[in-house]
Amino acid sequence: MNRKALFFTAALALLSLCACGGEDDGADGEFYAVISDNPQNLDPQMAVDRQSMFVIRNTYALLMDTDGDGRLINGAAKSYSVSEDGLTYTFELRDGLFWFGMNGKGGVPLTAYDYEYAFRRIFDAGTHSPYAELFSCIKNSRAVYGGAKSASELGVRAQDDHTLVIELETPDCDFLKLMAHTAAAPCNEEIFLSTRGRYGLSAADTYSCGAFYISDWNYDPYWTDNHITLERINCNSSEGYMTYPQLVNIIITDERANTEKSKNFQTDAYAARTILEYDKNTARDYDIKEYVCGTACLFLNSDIEPFSDIEVRKAFFSAVDKTGITAELSEDSVLAWDIIPEAVTVANKSFRELFPQSERAVKGSASVWKKMVSEHNEIDFNSSVLLASDALSSQSMPYAIVSDLEERLELYCSPVFKNETDFRKSLQSGEETFYIDTITGDINLAEDFLESVYEACGFEDKEAEEYIARMQRCADLNEKKDIIKKAEDCIIDNAYALPLSYEKKYLLYLTDSRDIYFDPYTETMFFKYAKK
Repeated sequence: MNRKALFFTAALALLSLCACGGEDDGADGEFYAVISDNPQNLDPQMAVDRQSMFVIRNTYALLMDTDGDGRLINGAAKSYSVSEDGLTYTFELRDGLFWFGMNGKGGVPLTAYDYEYAFRRIFDAGTHSPYAELFSCIKNSRAVYGGAKSASELGVRAQDDHTLVIELETPDCDFLKLMAHTAAAPCNEEIFLSTRGRYGLSAADTYSCGAFYISDWNYDPYWTDNHITLERINCNSSEGYMTYPQLVNIIITDERANTEKSKNFQTDAYAARTILEYDKNTARDYDIKEYVCGTACLFLNSDIEPFSDIEVRKAFFSAVDKTGITAELSEDSVLAWDIIPEAVTVANKSFRELFPQSERAVKGSASVWKKMVSEHNEIDFNSSVLLASDALSSQSMPYAIVSDLEERLELYCSPVFKNETDFRKSLQSGEETFYIDTITGDINLAEDFLESVYEACGFEDKEAEEYIARMQRCADLNEKKDIIKKAEDCIIDNAYALPLSYEKKYLLYLTDSRDIYFDPYTETMFFKYAKK
């Protein structure tokens, strides 16, 4: 008998014995969701595409989860404690969690050793996990990845089946957010090895320890019935950690509306990037929740020598009439005076709730700009363009900006829109002079968002870099929020970027559905607590 057969014998009986218990309001429903493409890899330590992360979030037991407002909630960890120095996190796992494979086979207990093995995989250079940098705050992680220390010296260890201890190199008061990332999902070593290199690549080679297991996964690019069916793991549903839905049907299509008609179903919740999708017909069946989660900023090319002068940058940015562009914003945008949007949370609160944005003006002189232009005849600024992606929601905003530049600086340039792929290529080539880019971030972390803006501006500032570094090793959340504000002010006050607008995403959900938790940064949905 091979290892896989040894592991998964007669487990359907166990699955049926672990029944959900009593009925609860809204329990046992069937839900429909849509993803635009086939998941590439359901191995959490490797998956980077949003479709894979969507499925992983619903099928693996993360130590921590997030609700629909980005607030942390306990996941597989029933409790946790943090040492006084902020360097040691101890997680106590819930009792009675199990691994199950396709058709409910399995019944292998989930233990703290599975989380330990997952992190060892991340920092095994041979795995080539894209998440080594994300979790580099873990003690000895860089040394283990580089081969200077053994895997046994990594700062992640299981004390026993139910106790996981993680040690950090430096304090990080937002470390728990990382435990809600899909890459922090557990991995059972023997299950992983039993798949012989195919872990997460098919339903038969994917094992679940979260709310649901995959009972069916069909995909053929030339076929129309592409879907993944998730069924509740009853054993993993318990008081205080109950999985409400019985089934989640994930339809794989990039034509949601047409597929709904042809397959005769209605999607319970889906993400939208424009309010235009919420028309009067949609409003009959759906409610809507908006997430202000991105920021469109105006940038200068840092490779152009005159832009190294802060007074030149201020002169350029001060020419933009911020209040004047308000009328040019679409319904999917809100005027931005600061960088961090309200969807970014700190201490389980919106950062903008802690530091509400207030009107601020960049003070610069047009004469400084004109003097710079006269001294740099080798640069023909009037042949420049204002580059923007055609995905920019407020398409008329660049026209208002170039009108301001013409009026106040006598700078004559035109907006140029490119598709997102060509836009990114232009930025990489450095051919742009001025450009508008929308920063969204990949995770709900203020330091990640600010670092993305700082990297996009291209300038070097030791003060800004120190603030970002301090954010990543701060033990106190109250102290951290103040550092975040200082970093944000540093970028704006030094005219490295000019915030223009906050950008929205939307969750549309059927009026009889509730508690579907949406993450606007990964665009994943969590159905464990969904009710009808």
